Amino acid sequence: MSSDLAQAGAGASASSEERGAAPQARGAAESVIADPNAALAAAEGREPLRAVVVGAGGMGRWWARVVAASAMTELVGIADLAEGMPAEAIAQSGVADPAAVATGADGVDLALEVGADLLINPTVPVAHHPVTVKALHAGIPVLGEKPVTETLSEALSLMAHAELTGVPFMVSQSRRFFPQVRELRRFVAAHGPSVMTSAFFSLFTEMEGYRRSQRHPLLRDMGIHAFDTARYVLDADPVAVTARGTRPDWSVYAHDASVTATFEMSDDSLFVYQGTWNARGLPTYWNSEWRIGAQHGSATWDGTGAPVLGTEDEEETASLNAALAQALETPEPDQIDASLIEFVTSLRAGRRPMCEVHENILSFAMVEAAVASVDRGERVEVDALLEEARAEAIAAEADPDARAILQGWSSVREAIASR
Repeated sequence: MSSDLAQAGAGASASSEERGAAPQARGAAESVIADPNAALAAAEGREPLRAVVVGAGGMGRWWARVVAASAMTELVGIADLAEGMPAEAIAQSGVADPAAVATGADGVDLALEVGADLLINPTVPVAHHPVTVKALHAGIPVLGEKPVTETLSEALSLMAHAELTGVPFMVSQSRRFFPQVRELRRFVAAHGPSVMTSAFFSLFTEMEGYRRSQRHPLLRDMGIHAFDTARYVLDADPVAVTARGTRPDWSVYAHDASVTATFEMSDDSLFVYQGTWNARGLPTYWNSEWRIGAQHGSATWDGTGAPVLGTEDEEETASLNAALAQALETPEPDQIDASLIEFVTSLRAGRRPMCEVHENILSFAMVEAAVASVDRGERVEVDALLEEARAEAIAAEADPDARAILQGWSSVREAIASR
């Protein structure tokens, strides 16, 4: 473990102390990622944190390149069960000395062997739970890829293990780290409350592999991006959802890759998601197309350029859009580059990172609630689904201490709010 991290007091002990403090308000972490460029400047000259990437597939290779290129981190290891995959990932990572990067089959064992400061977990979802549990109990902070894990019950188990160990665990929600999304959040905060928000996603895609036979592939692969973005922009959480899916005859997917979902949010607004991998022509960007209607103004975003802001006052509208253009003028890291900056910065400061597992659970719950609504053909209340998942997690939990934590929550929603 680097001296820089040790001196900062980050890791399990710092996280445990933070958990004993007063509950952190939602959105309180925003200021620490408001300017990733400032975070990079503040970190200049500091010893990089040593990182191991577990999983050498497509996402693992992307993470390896980001870790290797970042001034905040040093790529010290890549692990994968498939022989030869780590070496291939290292070769394309851009590290100055590929021979200096260790390899292995078990990411946690490798991280312990090389003295890593953090583990990045872009393995397939089914591996998220066992890898993360092992890392947390080994005292290694984890930055995991979305989704948090394969099932909602396993996600709650990971929440309990994070509480048990006090070791930081963040889920990378890359869309949240676009500067345009941050500016939309600021606009809603100043011109809300919101009343109606919509996200429309349409991109003809015929993925190979497990997505073709997976149930609800679009919701599980793409939905969480829009759902987490909506929670962040609106500063609101899901209450209930009504969702429907369809599978056209020409689809290569065995299950629905076209879905609409209407969420009732905690601010009494509605969030409507429409997504498809089945329609040809006029594609959206991966970020979806957005429209937000609020009490004192509205905003649109095409998913890639600058949002367009509007109010009833022409002068205010002109001023808002001019200020927005200025705010977006300077390029800054986004997506997983910014996720990495946030995690490293939080470890050094000994604070809770944005997208920490407790804060991420409700984004994942939106996916699983929409899935349940499609399957059941009815409106699904999120709290009821969370409690169903908690009962399943308690029954499946092998660790008695983690099981006791799950049993001790007055409710999942209260457990989330108390952190």
